[in-house]
Amino acid sequence: MLGLQSSLYSRDDASTTFSSRSIVQGAIARTMDALFKQSFVPWKLVARNELAEFEPEEHAKKQYITNLAITQTGTDNSSTFKPLAGQVDESYNLTIGMDGIAKLSAVSSTGVLHGLQTFTQLFYKHSSGRGVYTNMAPISITDAPKFPHRGLNMDVARNWFPVTDITRTIDALSMNKFNRLHIHMTDAQSWPLDIPSMPDLSKKGAFQTGLSYSPSDFKKIQTYAIERGIEVIVEFDMPGHTTSIAYTYPELIAGADAKPWDTYCNEPPCGSLKLNSPEVPKFLEKLFDDVLPRVAPYSAYFHTGGDEVNKQVYLLDDTVKSNDTAVIGPLIQKLVDRNHDQIRKAGLAPIVWEEMALEWNLTLGSDVLVQSWLSEASVAALTAKGHKVLAGNYNFWYLDCGKGQWLNFDNGPSFQQYYPFLDYCSPTKNWRLVYSYDPLGGVPANETHLVMGGEVHIWSEQTDPVNLDDMVWPRASAAGEVLWSGRQDASGQNRSQITAAPRLADMRERMVSRGISAGPVQMVFCTQIAIHTPTYPYLSCLSAPHDRMSVLDKPTQNLHVNRQDTETETPAIMIEDILTRVSPKTLIIAVVAIYSLIKITTWINTERKIRALGGHAKKVSTKFPLDLDLIARAIKATMNHKNLETWNRWFTTSTGEKRYTMEAKPVGRRLVFTADPENIKAILATQFTDYGKGEPFHEEWSDFLGDSIFTTDLDQWHSSRQLIRPQFVKDRVSDLDVFETHVQVLMKQIVEGGKRYDGTRGGEIDVSDLFFRYTLDAATHFLLGRSVGSLELPEQEFAEAFGEVQRVQNIIARAGPLNPLVPRSSFHRGIKVINEFVTPYIDQALSLSPEELATKTKSEEGYTFLHALASFTRDRKVLRDQLVAVLLAGRDTTASTLSWTFYELARHPEIVKKLRAEIVNQVGLDRPPTYADLKGMKYLQNIMNETLRLYPVVPFNVRLALKDTTLPHGGGPDGLSPIGILKDTPIGYSTLLMQRRPDLTPPMPHPTSPSSPPITVLDFVPERWQTWQPKPWTYIPFNGGPRICIGQQFALTEMGYTIVRLLQRFERVENFMGCVDGGNPCLKAEIVLQPGQGVKVGFVEREKGTL
Repeated sequence: MLGLQSSLYSRDDASTTFSSRSIVQGAIARTMDALFKQSFVPWKLVARNELAEFEPEEHAKKQYITNLAITQTGTDNSSTFKPLAGQVDESYNLTIGMDGIAKLSAVSSTGVLHGLQTFTQLFYKHSSGRGVYTNMAPISITDAPKFPHRGLNMDVARNWFPVTDITRTIDALSMNKFNRLHIHMTDAQSWPLDIPSMPDLSKKGAFQTGLSYSPSDFKKIQTYAIERGIEVIVEFDMPGHTTSIAYTYPELIAGADAKPWDTYCNEPPCGSLKLNSPEVPKFLEKLFDDVLPRVAPYSAYFHTGGDEVNKQVYLLDDTVKSNDTAVIGPLIQKLVDRNHDQIRKAGLAPIVWEEMALEWNLTLGSDVLVQSWLSEASVAALTAKGHKVLAGNYNFWYLDCGKGQWLNFDNGPSFQQYYPFLDYCSPTKNWRLVYSYDPLGGVPANETHLVMGGEVHIWSEQTDPVNLDDMVWPRASAAGEVLWSGRQDASGQNRSQITAAPRLADMRERMVSRGISAGPVQMVFCTQIAIHTPTYPYLSCLSAPHDRMSVLDKPTQNLHVNRQDTETETPAIMIEDILTRVSPKTLIIAVVAIYSLIKITTWINTERKIRALGGHAKKVSTKFPLDLDLIARAIKATMNHKNLETWNRWFTTSTGEKRYTMEAKPVGRRLVFTADPENIKAILATQFTDYGKGEPFHEEWSDFLGDSIFTTDLDQWHSSRQLIRPQFVKDRVSDLDVFETHVQVLMKQIVEGGKRYDGTRGGEIDVSDLFFRYTLDAATHFLLGRSVGSLELPEQEFAEAFGEVQRVQNIIARAGPLNPLVPRSSFHRGIKVINEFVTPYIDQALSLSPEELATKTKSEEGYTFLHALASFTRDRKVLRDQLVAVLLAGRDTTASTLSWTFYELARHPEIVKKLRAEIVNQVGLDRPPTYADLKGMKYLQNIMNETLRLYPVVPFNVRLALKDTTLPHGGGPDGLSPIGILKDTPIGYSTLLMQRRPDLTPPMPHPTSPSSPPITVLDFVPERWQTWQPKPWTYIPFNGGPRICIGQQFALTEMGYTIVRLLQRFERVENFMGCVDGGNPCLKAEIVLQPGQGVKVGFVEREKGTL
């Protein structure tokens, strides 16, 4: 029997609400039940028909444990039971000797609870039914968790769960040494918590009367959890996901159940708290006054949500009427500040979802815990900002994924679009994938202390009380082991699923015996092979080639080789002996055979690894051996500006089917091409740390861009981004004076023509060339404090050198394995000119002392980007590389987009007329626009969006796999299965082709002219943006994920300002491109997408006194 030594146990602080003694005594009672009433016979875990050998003989002499001495060495206090992460010591020591003496010691009662769970897990029920036994004595366990926050996020709003389901889940969490239950209490679908001060919230917001948690239910759940070492964290998600409030208080919610739902929310029914209504703060204060006092005795945290806030819904908010993040962001900040102030006054710490910090860039208190769910890169970005973080990447720890769509689709376009009806996060996250997730993945070593732990998630769109246990367990157990022990073992190696499987199978049987309907880990055939006796190593069902199952059913004998004996028995054969004894012909045959064998073996191993990860995509059709014609086509396409057509051919199979992920193997190296948004999302965001620029790209571009933000990965990239980011804050971006001087010169060149341009008023002029010189002047002014003046000095050596370097660099990039053959003499001359140009500016900046730089920066007089960089680093190479990189981005992205904008405006005089009307209404025709003016001009924004949709800045890009990984789409008969990607595999992706895919942007009625033909993906129609919103990752003109263009707001501001100023002065834009390209634009894809034949237009100046 187990006896409690009560004399050792008096560890309560007088101020503690809960009694440590009663909590431990309750745990002891449960331990007795687990051992003697809920234990199991482990026949599934022992080799077939060998249970008798595993368990002790029924009538043999036995050593009994008669007493478990429990010692708590520390004193509990209130934070023991409702701790902030890291406030309580959860460690314990457990020993069982061969003499039957068992001892458990811990600093806290929480540690005692964990030790008791481990104690029960050492015992099995005897098949005779007489008692329980362990075959693991003697044993000594010293144990402590890796992470202080180990949780399950349980959604009770989308489906209702009775209290008994929640308490049973708490029992399972305790068994698996979790310490947090995060209850996602409210959402758009229902409000299931009774609020006595506002009873209608649950009366009207619950699915049915009685399907809500009363105050006594709520208290029972929280108390039940604390008694088992679990802290309940309640979440009220807001401002989004709040539609259920509208059943009671419709005046508080914007866009309740708005249609089409995918425009206004991520999941129906839509609805979001109004952001500028005085009634919302009153409602929240009353709500929190009711709830927080009922939470504070049991928890240290309160979760205020903040995920998936859709800016479009605020067009329907009568207190906001804007989808501009510059308008919405401050209002969300105000809402969050209000909530968090009230939470802190209640003695709690706030938790938010990651979007609040990363997407909305809110200022959060140091006590705020930020919960990440999107990617490893998000966790790294949060720790880089200094936030404490909870990990839980949905690609690994969303247990509801893989059930398919829960929406229904009528026959038609939506049916075709969503077929075969996979959900957004497919496939199912099996326990092996769950176990493979590292909460610290991608986080620099000096920031890992900010990762408090993580949570595994069960959302309930398709989970209810019937399938809850099977959906959560034992997959959550795999996450539990990662959170308790860490992804790596003591040697730094990732833990193996081979050794984890027997532990998980054992835990599953224990949960089932205690009333938790956990799903199986493997079939019994496999678990019986995972023998765990002292004699046998852990074995498991192993995946073998060709999808056959290979089973190891007996131990492999160890082979011991004595080196000295081997040397004496086997005479050494030297290479010279082989050469003298074997004929040349035989030797050649042998060498060829060995080489062939090595190549075949390498190929087999490579194929095996690819198939283990997912498989292959369809192969691009080629004609020549080694796919040499693919390289030739790529170079020819680049030189003839036919890249889009070439990639379209690559994505067409031999049967004419479109596959937007294909692969080829030019000169023996595998390449993957994709225009699939799911794959691009994986590369840029959800699997960000799996892909990067790679060292080959870095070397290829190092002469031009050095170690800048565009050529580096991981820590080096992060350092570059942190160095540059402060220079693109709103105050700098909204300073429009830097543009005005150069716009005036630009307009002068347009009006006067100039010798080089040979233009007159309204006459033909190549405005694209002017835009590239204009943006170069503005960029050098912003970066260096002095413009190169290329608009007034067309034959400017630096401008020509900059363009030539880009031209050659682009050919080098397209040549692949043949790039050493590309002539580089003009390239090296251009690099010399660039370096000589920037060096004097760097010298001047470094001639200032740090104190002088600080003064200059603070005074703003003569302030430049270079001065700002020099105040952070005195490294010449760093300054040079970042300057050139930002100069490239600052000139080319804006110039190319302006060129395409006026290419389309010249073809659409009705758009010019409509835009000029907006300009007249907003700012008139004389006053320069302010930053706020530009943001308020919706049609201007629509025009720029439409231009960037048809002509994304960087049309083709590449990433390199930094480790063996996957892409979610491309494999299988339908192309929707994952493909395996081995380390160092290049992935080419095209935003240009993706954003022009007709299946992603199907025809739609004209938004303002219903009688007109439907508009297609290739039509330039800014009005589409009035009602249409692209699906996530189908429109990423500035890239996406952590590497999203840092200067996009600067570029959009410069573009908007330039367009407005030009159309204030010129009333028409005449089109002269019809006779040049016949309406089919030449897409010159070098680094950026440029008009290949220029943009030949005419500007007609308005007459004074007219509009």
